[in-house]
Amino acid sequence: MGDNRFRLLWFGQTLSYAGSAIFPVALTLALVREIGSATDLGLVLASAAVGEGLFLLIGGVWADRLPRQKVMMAADAIRCVAHVYIGLQIVGGHAGLHELMLASGCVGMATGFFLPASSGLVPATVAPELLQRANAFMAVSRRSAMMVGPAAATTIALTIGPGWAMVLDGATFAVNVLTLSRLRIQHAAAPRGTFFKDLREGWGEVRGRTWLWSNFLAHGCWNLSRTVYFTVGAATVITGAGGEVAWGVIVQGATVGALTGALLSLRIKTSRPLVVANFCLALGAIPLALIALGAHTALIAAGAAIMAFALGLMGTLWDTTVQQHVPADRISRVSAYDWLLSTALSPLGMALAGPLALAVGAKAALYGAAALMAVSCLGVLAVPDVRRLRPVQERAGSEEADPISAGT
Repeated sequence: MGDNRFRLLWFGQTLSYAGSAIFPVALTLALVREIGSATDLGLVLASAAVGEGLFLLIGGVWADRLPRQKVMMAADAIRCVAHVYIGLQIVGGHAGLHELMLASGCVGMATGFFLPASSGLVPATVAPELLQRANAFMAVSRRSAMMVGPAAATTIALTIGPGWAMVLDGATFAVNVLTLSRLRIQHAAAPRGTFFKDLREGWGEVRGRTWLWSNFLAHGCWNLSRTVYFTVGAATVITGAGGEVAWGVIVQGATVGALTGALLSLRIKTSRPLVVANFCLALGAIPLALIALGAHTALIAAGAAIMAFALGLMGTLWDTTVQQHVPADRISRVSAYDWLLSTALSPLGMALAGPLALAVGAKAALYGAAALMAVSCLGVLAVPDVRRLRPVQERAGSEEADPISAGT
């Protein structure tokens, strides 16, 4: 990718992805080892999730109004301060629950602004014909961070303590702020109305595109089913003959699959991106069914690798499709609805997966989740707009790559 602006964005985003991957691991080690309360850990992590959910739509509106890199800079500055604060509280032995919940909520709030803004910034840094490759590079960075981040967090935490791991984590966001400050991108803001008018306008973009909202629903069902995989599926494997080692093998298989899928998305070309993307997502039913069948760990690990491979490939195709077909001055609002609606059911799934397994049995819950995942993703292919949508070489919209190069 020859554009210096994209290289700057990619470098900063990679550090930001690493920081996001380190956060839950370092926090888990800190709270469980230093405080010893799984309940407190759940409350602190939930605070981040709630903060993100509450501020996604607000972040989407402001990311369409303001220069997106400045929204991202402000968000990562907040995440930097919050992470450093949490780390120093842990180091000093003053980690009170309410203070940590508030700081974690600030992290979630900042993430709610960061995600919609970042979705709209990539197209402004590359030529239209390079958009899929740019998204693929971002996906590779994200998957790599998910692989390296937890291991790095564990190593740092065991070496110098989890509190200092959180402080170093905060530094990754600080570097991204400095990197983003060097970007020179022309921003054509959306015509500003009232907040709720802008919000309705974003929803109008979603509602007016059948392929968008139908995929949002399918993605929501997919993520709901995936919570059963991570709860009931994990418990079934861990309490079985293979134990924790077997689940570790499965997780590693998924990690390799995700990175491989992201790498393949650098090369793949298709005239029907949403058909390929949803077929890929339907493959996620495989490991759920294999766990229910009591298959060998190696087979389940292969199934998990297929699920993650498909997700890694699908993510690039989906991001590129949305960026090509949604006007640039509204893309952050649409992205906010995407993040919100696609993940809104996940907390509910986490809460209900256990009781569901107790009520109907683990096997039935796993088979049901596999069926929901496959049917929702294959069913959306019945929508004509999904099948007919084609890639475009030139994006409509008012925000284009500015010829000004990055700062020196």
